[in-house]
Amino acid sequence: MSQKNSTLIDDAAKVFALPVVCRFPGEDGFFSQIGYFHTYGYCFAGSTLLGQNTFLALMPLLSNLVTAQPYTSQMADVAHFIWEYLSRVFDYYKVIACENSAVEVALFGWCHVTQKQHIFHYYPGKDDKGFCVIKYTNHTDLNEKSFVYLGDDRNNMTQKIQKALDGDSEPGRPLSRIPRYIIEEHIQNSEYKTIGGHLQLGIADQFGFRPFSICRPKVLGKPEAYLSYLGYELHQDINNVGRAIVNLPGMV
Repeated sequence: MSQKNSTLIDDAAKVFALPVVCRFPGEDGFFSQIGYFHTYGYCFAGSTLLGQNTFLALMPLLSNLVTAQPYTSQMADVAHFIWEYLSRVFDYYKVIACENSAVEVALFGWCHVTQKQHIFHYYPGKDDKGFCVIKYTNHTDLNEKSFVYLGDDRNNMTQKIQKALDGDSEPGRPLSRIPRYIIEEHIQNSEYKTIGGHLQLGIADQFGFRPFSICRPKVLGKPEAYLSYLGYELHQDINNVGRAIVNLPGMV
């Protein structure tokens, strides 16, 4: 997280699990029965204030849906609601922050209605009158080489990721995870001043969104390793939750 050229914090979370919960009335008449529960991935690039604040506002809204009968929300309806809310917040914030209000957001995951993976990409654009507004695109019919890149140096990063995906797997760099390696190389490269922080990884499927920790060696070239999340070592620096263990699978 940064403000102009000054780093405020180096571990700002930008990838989240967004829950969607829909309840219907139980025998007592209260909305006490859960008819639908699912989590989508939500991530952003650009204005940290706008990206995080919008997510924090959407969480209680989308986790408190109610209907008269059990109902499964289509992901496109959730995405449209997010677009309406994000557009309203952006219209207000752009007047205050001007060029610092730029933000991109992606909602991604499995839709139980269409039985498909979707990526909804929200981004600033111009409307018919030339005003800056939030637009969004639905990416579907995805395959193993599909990706949507958010953030700085878009053309360069997109070309590098696409070129790598069109190539072959290398030892230690499987093709299925190649975007991770391209992005990590740019994070570690000091020439890219606006691409930094720590990697956040996760998976979104029919079971919802689940974040990953990253398995890192304690000393390069030696077998001893640890699980890292946002740069912090789990299960040693940070204790468990009572008798429960934080279950973030490690990705090498």
